[in-house]
Amino acid sequence: MTTSYTNPFTGQTINPSSVSYENITISQNTFLQWPINGNNGLPASSIIDCTATTTGLLLELPPASQVSTGQTVLVRNIGTNTFTVTDTSGNTIIAIASGIAQFIWLTDNTTTNGTWASVTFGAGTSAANASALAGYGLTALGTTLNENLPITYVYSNTTLSANNRASFQVWSSGVGTITLPSSSTVTGGWFVVIRNGGTGILTLTPTGTDTIDGLSTQQLQLTESLVVVSNGATGYSTYAYGRSNAFAFTQLTKTLTGGTVTLTATEGSNVIQEYSGTLTSNATVILPSTVQLYSLQNGTTGAYTVTFQTSSGSGTSLVVNQGQTAFAICDGTNVYSTTSNTAISGTFTANVGSASTPSINFSGNLSTGFYLPASNTIGFAINGVQGMNLSASGLYVANGISGGVF
Repeated sequence: MTTSYTNPFTGQTINPSSVSYENITISQNTFLQWPINGNNGLPASSIIDCTATTTGLLLELPPASQVSTGQTVLVRNIGTNTFTVTDTSGNTIIAIASGIAQFIWLTDNTTTNGTWASVTFGAGTSAANASALAGYGLTALGTTLNENLPITYVYSNTTLSANNRASFQVWSSGVGTITLPSSSTVTGGWFVVIRNGGTGILTLTPTGTDTIDGLSTQQLQLTESLVVVSNGATGYSTYAYGRSNAFAFTQLTKTLTGGTVTLTATEGSNVIQEYSGTLTSNATVILPSTVQLYSLQNGTTGAYTVTFQTSSGSGTSLVVNQGQTAFAICDGTNVYSTTSNTAISGTFTANVGSASTPSINFSGNLSTGFYLPASNTIGFAINGVQGMNLSASGLYVANGISGGVF
């Protein structure tokens, strides 16, 4: 009986059955053979799961001239080491990384090596190009996206833009300014890390009416740093503020016109506070109810007073005269002057005081000293009561003169 490979129903040639799936492990360069040529070697199955035990190994396909164009094989790397699929002479068709599957097919079989094409058939859940997806703050490492924070060293005043998103700006000069872009332009979530690595104070200045933590500017002392985040509408908020241990004093500059002004927690944390502006009424500045040391400078104009107190309303308040600076202590309720008001010019100016609490007194005897009972009058307090006054009209002694020769 003669063996026939013709389908009796269609008259077409019946192709030999191919090997559909093979799971192989290679530890050296490995040569495959077409299943139709026998089974003395590893077959080039329709689907191959392959594990390479080391790097640099080759998986060589059989001669292209032994099969027709359109011959296909799907090779998936299920191991951790990359291996390379080559033609029968060892020429690279495609290198397959861990977790990647390549669909390979023959487009020309007129030579032994043939011409092969390939496409990434699967890479886990997708075969996206990580390099093409990496935007600001991201970088491609192999097939994955990873966080990235590029460092830029700044040596002169500069204005940041949307392109500085997710960057690390290091100020590296003397006194200077970094201007933030409009928060509405860069939209919400835009952020930048800023560090003062220079030799002078760095000022961060928002654009237009934008604010930073509710303030018009933010200063960074030497070695200080923070993260600035846009809210997409009115300005910026900050977090991770690293304060310098060597330069702990920060400065607030604020304009007053009168009335009651309550400092924010951020404003109240500034040790040095300078106030300016033309007053149209008496001004009261409400300090945070916390323990703090202050240098308070009154640089306002207008015939009105500036008073500092806490929100308790029942504590001692401190009046700082115009053109003068007071070094003060807040205990959370009261605001005390440590040295009375010191004029900016260098002269010494005391508070008005009273007979019971003279503005100039003595350690261990606080109720005895000097005060100002009226304009152009010097009062002498003895044990909390008036002892005598000295004015242009003469000397007044409350209890008369006792003893002595006149």
